[in-house]
Amino acid sequence: MTDRQVTHGSERTAGKWLMAMVFSIGICGPIMAAPKQPPTPSLKLSTMFSNNMVLQRGMRDPVWGWAKPGEHVEVRFGGQRRSTAAGASGRWQVRLAPMPADSKPHTLRISAGGTHIQLTNVVVGEVWLVSGQSNMQYPMAGWFHRTNLAGELAAANHPGIRFYHVPMVPSMFAGRPHLTAPAAWQVCTPKTAAGSSAVGYLFCNALHKRLGVPIGMIEADWGGTSIEAWIPAQGYLSADHLPREKRWLQKSLAAEALLHGRPAQGKTAGLINSPHGYRYHFRSAWKPDARQNPTTLFNGMISPLIPYAIRGAVWYQGENNVLAFDRHYYPKLKALITSWRSMWKEGSFPFFIVQIAPFNYGVSWCGPHKSDAPYEPLVWQAEEKAAADLPDCGIIGTMDIGDLHNIHPADKHDVGKRLALSAMAQVYGKRIPAYASPMFQSAKFHGRSVLIRFSHCPGGLTTGNGAPPTWFFLADAKGPYKPAQARLHGQTVVLTAAGILHPARVRFAWSCVAQPNLENLKKLPALPFRFNRNRTGVN
Repeated sequence: MTDRQVTHGSERTAGKWLMAMVFSIGICGPIMAAPKQPPTPSLKLSTMFSNNMVLQRGMRDPVWGWAKPGEHVEVRFGGQRRSTAAGASGRWQVRLAPMPADSKPHTLRISAGGTHIQLTNVVVGEVWLVSGQSNMQYPMAGWFHRTNLAGELAAANHPGIRFYHVPMVPSMFAGRPHLTAPAAWQVCTPKTAAGSSAVGYLFCNALHKRLGVPIGMIEADWGGTSIEAWIPAQGYLSADHLPREKRWLQKSLAAEALLHGRPAQGKTAGLINSPHGYRYHFRSAWKPDARQNPTTLFNGMISPLIPYAIRGAVWYQGENNVLAFDRHYYPKLKALITSWRSMWKEGSFPFFIVQIAPFNYGVSWCGPHKSDAPYEPLVWQAEEKAAADLPDCGIIGTMDIGDLHNIHPADKHDVGKRLALSAMAQVYGKRIPAYASPMFQSAKFHGRSVLIRFSHCPGGLTTGNGAPPTWFFLADAKGPYKPAQARLHGQTVVLTAAGILHPARVRFAWSCVAQPNLENLKKLPALPFRFNRNRTGVN
């Protein structure tokens, strides 16, 4: 719900002018007094709550808003009645008792100070947050008439699926997160699905079919954005290995504190001023703006969602950070995941990372040789490491569905399908033998050969085209990498390379233009890796 300003200065001036004209021209007769306007209701809800919403089953769903300080607020839903008093700031919150999934439309009623709000067509099911940059934002209707989802879109009449699409509104002040987002829940139809995330919709539709319960999709994404903008101040201040961002953030927060809520004037603390606050000037090939600067999109697009009850989150982002790579994507992704979880206070809720797909970024980023592409593989490595190191995380492989000539690969169907497969296994407890991409597990060196073992490949490995595995490279301790001959042996790949007598280093698909053919029996592509026997672990 949003406030409307019903009286403007120009209207008051016009009223005075009109009254003066009435008397100056001598118009007689009684002048009717202006009717009294009813007082502005003090009860307001967070914009997360609207008609058609989905509440998360099995959790103590919070309901919150604002009223006059101390005012009594009552919330009723599904036979439950909860009450509280608004705090000194006017904010109030109650929590409903956990509920089972329910497709039957219900009414949520909130009352305070003589004001009554009713929200209709409310259901209970599973709620997922989907976020990231353009490959998450890519809509079901496609861009530039480039889509292969016309059939799925035409059939997108699903009353049990609901969308909440967060507008692209940044907050340029690191210390001023937005309280609300101007959005409302919508029922899934071909019209509402057309502009919704294709990956998000296909994931949620697959869950809806498999679970048979209502699904709510909260979409907060923005094309061309960097991970820095999606991390809250708390994430930076508590993170390791991000000293530059931490120093600048501390300076910004100190400068903002001196404003006492007033607009910024000029330049303060060496930070670039903008109409909305401060810009954090990072040195990179990309001009700093609201889509790249630390905290801007978290404060504007994620903060208003908290603490709405969700089952988990899906993150599809990283292309921008390939183009402005600073070798810190892993600590930034870790800071994002841990800080979101900390601020939601739902424990380690499930978090799925979609691997960015192979794309030819050019020689500047790929390097002159296929095995020497440094930046995108390092982002892949950071994504895999975050998924492995943090609890209740998973990664979705995309090595087989990239488009080397388009950074937005058209195949979103497989991404949504793979997300649902992982969620069914890791979140909903379904017994699925192979639900994730094969990942590097170990390397054993025997003379001139190397034996690579993969996980997530019950029944063994295969290749998509029946040919020997591609994109493996070997090197000795100091020399250059050379293409390896690979053969399959169950869950392992045996490697040798001409001229490499004492292999010490291994790379697989370590290039932004790699499109390897290795996969498990569920046709899920193997993830890239590099390994050095003289160092500890995968590196």
